[in-house]
Amino acid sequence: MNLDQVTIEIRPRSAWEAVDLGLLMAKRWWLPMMKIWLLVSFPFFIFTLLIPDNWFWVGALFIWWLKPVLERPLLHILSHAVFNELPDTRSTFKLFPSLALKQIFASLTWRRLSPTRGMDLPVVQLEGLSGTRRQDRLGVMHRVDSSPASWITFMGLLLEIFLWVGMISFIWAFIPREIDIEWANFFFDQESSNLHLLQLSIWYLALSLTAPFYVACGFSLYLNRRIKLEAWDIDIAFRRIANKRSTAKILPSLLLTLALGLSIFAFDAQRSAVADEQLPAVEESLETTEEYSGEAVIDKPLGEFTEIDRNQAQESIKAVLQQAEFSRKEIQRTLKFDEREEDEPSTFWKKFFKFLANFEGFVAAASVLEILLWLAVLALIGFVFYRYRHWLAAQFVRIKPTPIPKAKPVTLFGMDVTRESLPEDISTNALKLLQAGDMRAALALLYRASLFHLVHSGVEIHDGHTERECAELMREHFAKNSAAQTRVAYFVALTREWQRLAYGHLLPSAEKAQYLCANWNSCWLQQSNTASAQGAAE
Repeated sequence: MNLDQVTIEIRPRSAWEAVDLGLLMAKRWWLPMMKIWLLVSFPFFIFTLLIPDNWFWVGALFIWWLKPVLERPLLHILSHAVFNELPDTRSTFKLFPSLALKQIFASLTWRRLSPTRGMDLPVVQLEGLSGTRRQDRLGVMHRVDSSPASWITFMGLLLEIFLWVGMISFIWAFIPREIDIEWANFFFDQESSNLHLLQLSIWYLALSLTAPFYVACGFSLYLNRRIKLEAWDIDIAFRRIANKRSTAKILPSLLLTLALGLSIFAFDAQRSAVADEQLPAVEESLETTEEYSGEAVIDKPLGEFTEIDRNQAQESIKAVLQQAEFSRKEIQRTLKFDEREEDEPSTFWKKFFKFLANFEGFVAAASVLEILLWLAVLALIGFVFYRYRHWLAAQFVRIKPTPIPKAKPVTLFGMDVTRESLPEDISTNALKLLQAGDMRAALALLYRASLFHLVHSGVEIHDGHTERECAELMREHFAKNSAAQTRVAYFVALTREWQRLAYGHLLPSAEKAQYLCANWNSCWLQQSNTASAQGAAE
């Protein structure tokens, strides 16, 4: 780890500021991270496509459960890119098996649902710690700034779900409104395998979009915690100061060395020339110099080096320490209240409190409590699913629900169309009204009776329809029934004459009115009996 090559600003940050830095890191190195993610995760995605269609949710759960293993190459890229050593995709892909096998069983079992998983992954992958050492290290890392690690795990899961639902809604928005498709049946119908593949592909895409940002935020929290613990910013500041001083001293030292070398060379050359000129005078002075009889100026040699005995040196040190200067004793007397001496705690309690004092007990208890809480949550979810399994099954019924029969109207166009308001023999009573000269009442009776039979034949007519729309609805309803075409023609003729009489006050001809009154029973009652007999025979 070379702090001189770091590509981010090293300084202590708040926890959420570190999360923001992680988002920027993921944005900067998103492309290489996405490349390696697709390389390592796409084979597992292809495997999930082989799962049967009625178990497609198992494939979605499988690819989501493998995220702690698939995220490790992303962390490898980030950990090197921060120190200006961005690895290529090929080398990272070759390292994937060794990265994935590190404590893989624990990562996919009891550690899988850990809320601080993003911040804990560098401890396993980068520091290579396991067992008690890993637990102690996590205890130190989680003392401060561990709450955002849990929040980004929770928000990452919500973001994946929202992206999945959002992309499905985006596809749904392109379906024309004219196509009557049930939402639940369109996306959750077990009979359409293509839709299952579409849902699984959208879920995989949502995981791919969120994975780089989740890994980068967890790694940024880990880096921020190490910066605070190991004072990286102070180390870098001292290195910069040392580099500045060394750079400032190099130039004067070089100039001084060069100047000394030139001066010595010039002085030696001048001295040798002067010595050659004055050599005879020196010889004469040496011959006339008297012999010196005083004490020697240079001290006598100390003799050869002798090695000191270690035991002898230790005894000499003890003798020095036993002198009065090193053996001073001072007695101080103070007053204090008498306290009842308590019994010395047992060995078990000594070990227990020592265990707690070293913070190991709290870390172990927190881990056990975390596992128990997650087991309780899973048990609660399983109980809820089992308790309300029938209700949940009813919410995703693949069979089209039986339509609720609508209430038949009792009045249409201001006329009573109930069975009680009609006589037994429609044609006979209509002929009597026609012979009595009340043609309007005769046609009204025929039209009310026809509407009654249409409503009870399954034609959906309400008060907002016009007479012409009623005739069109009857044509559509009996379009495939050739036996009912005579009835359709009769109702169309009756509707035309009724409109002329009701709105135009134009009486039909006597022959036309006689025909309509005399043929009502043959058109409606006999054909209804024939259709009922054909339905029973089939």
